[in-house]
Amino acid sequence: MRLSLLLVFCLFLTTAAFAQSKKAAPTPLSADAKAVEAAVVRFFDGMRASDSSMARSVLAPEARLLSVSAGKDGKVMPRETPINKFVEMIAQPHPQVLDERIWDVKVNIDGDLATLWCEYAFYVGDTFSHCGVDAFQLYRSPQGWKIFSITDTRRKEGCDLKAAQAAKSKSKP
Repeated sequence: MRLSLLLVFCLFLTTAAFAQSKKAAPTPLSADAKAVEAAVVRFFDGMRASDSSMARSVLAPEARLLSVSAGKDGKVMPRETPINKFVEMIAQPHPQVLDERIWDVKVNIDGDLATLWCEYAFYVGDTFSHCGVDAFQLYRSPQGWKIFSITDTRRKEGCDLKAAQAAKSKSKP
């Protein structure tokens, strides 16, 4: 009797082990998701090239840029940078490339609204500056997906610099 129960138990464990699902393969991006990601990549390509026209081409006129981080007083809160000031900064010649490398991109779309969430690391030339998460909000316009909000976090610790290095090979210089 004990042997029978043991065999039934082992059979149950074997069946349960085979029933475990394998990790699902990543779902291929839809055409819309690819277009959303392409808009964000174009924004960063413009930043890397100091090409404010390229960066502005994917921004809505009313776009907002916010960062959530601790200030000098230690208080965490969102801080806004006027988008025009940021785009003007992009247009200035820089002795080194401003390189925001992104990876682990997740895109969610509902109709004409999209969110792109990703990890990033920011470099000035080859020097690491900070990392965090970018959250982009986009809407579908007649001219394509337009970024109307960019919010990021910023930190200098706990950054995945190996992933950032791998992302460098995917970004255009």
